[in-house]
Amino acid sequence: MRESYFIWNGADCRSKGVTLRRPVPIVRAQERVRHIEIPGRAGDVTEIEGENIFNSYIQTATIQVIGGFRVREIYQWLRGAGYVTFHGEPDRKQKARIIGAVTLNRISNHLDVWSGEVQFYCQPLKELLFDTPVTVTTTGTVVRNRGDVDARPMWKVTVAGSGSNKTVTLGTITVTGLTGGSVIWIDSETMEVWNDDRTATVTQKSSGEFPVLVPGDNAVTFTGASKIEIEKRERFL
Repeated sequence: MRESYFIWNGADCRSKGVTLRRPVPIVRAQERVRHIEIPGRAGDVTEIEGENIFNSYIQTATIQVIGGFRVREIYQWLRGAGYVTFHGEPDRKQKARIIGAVTLNRISNHLDVWSGEVQFYCQPLKELLFDTPVTVTTTGTVVRNRGDVDARPMWKVTVAGSGSNKTVTLGTITVTGLTGGSVIWIDSETMEVWNDDRTATVTQKSSGEFPVLVPGDNAVTFTGASKIEIEKRERFL
């Protein structure tokens, strides 16, 4: 049987002397709905909040440690927020925060073995552990989103030509007042446009909707750019 583990903020639990007493399940998040009771009508009406809206959930890992000298180090490690990867989906990560108390109790009078639970409050959508950027140089190039929901990429756009007052259109968004040969970053997740070295936003120069990649094939269309590098940020249930 494959060894169970988790990775928290880049550190594998096994490197900390931590093992799992039982596997952590693979969870598909619950769709966010509400049930409305109508007087005089049997049953109820189920109403969804919106497309691809899911609830966060708690993943509980039951851990075991050999050696009481490790306990304080583990307490310092298992805190705050970040990314977690569980053994059942080793190619994916998800945003999470550790909640509740982390308490390790000695479970043997004769052996220095400690056990406890860690609760991860997980965001519902998972990301690939490694996201390889895609480079596009021709408008209409097809880019595939392998995820389960819309992806909200980071687009690194190289402005075509030379001179000033250039305009770039990428799908549904247009950015004006640019310099030829410079780079802009269009972040469809935070809905911001950044300058070349990502030190200041130029969002005020943009109009339209920030582009997304729907599940499946997407034709990436653009004008005024010579190259677009796409960090797809595919998301999975």
